[in-house]
Amino acid sequence: MKYAYEDLSPEQFETLVVFLCQQLLGISVQGFSKGPDVGRDAKFVGTAELHPSKSAPWIGTVIVQAKHTNGVNRTFSDAEFFSGTASDTVIGKELPRIKSLKEKSALDHYMLFSNRRLAGNADETIRGYRLHDEGPDGRLFKMAAW
Repeated sequence: MKYAYEDLSPEQFETLVVFLCQQLLGISVQGFSKGPDVGRDAKFVGTAELHPSKSAPWIGTVIVQAKHTNGVNRTFSDAEFFSGTASDTVIGKELPRIKSLKEKSALDHYMLFSNRRLAGNADETIRGYRLHDEGPDGRLFKMAAW
């Protein structure tokens, strides 16, 4: 069954994402009200129930961001969504917020949800994007894109 997520409002999509995260991470996922979110639409602190697996769950603070589009057949590769060199893209605007949360030790994991299609090359590029060499693998954060 295919669902037309583009027909949802951004608020409805965010609510759906919070419900999904409550199933994946745990019931204590906290969604935030509409307004400036400083790079987060929801937050979870603790040991995840199911993500990335029951045997090796994420532990710590998980920041959740929902990025909705009303466009049909939009992708993560669209120039306005992500470009490794442009700070005025959707992801480019989020990266400084993510980095700030990381520097404040307010983030261990980052989950990005969008109703865009994700191709393999975009997945690798976005997950591997580096602001600075931080962490043992050089990545600023771990990301789960759905």
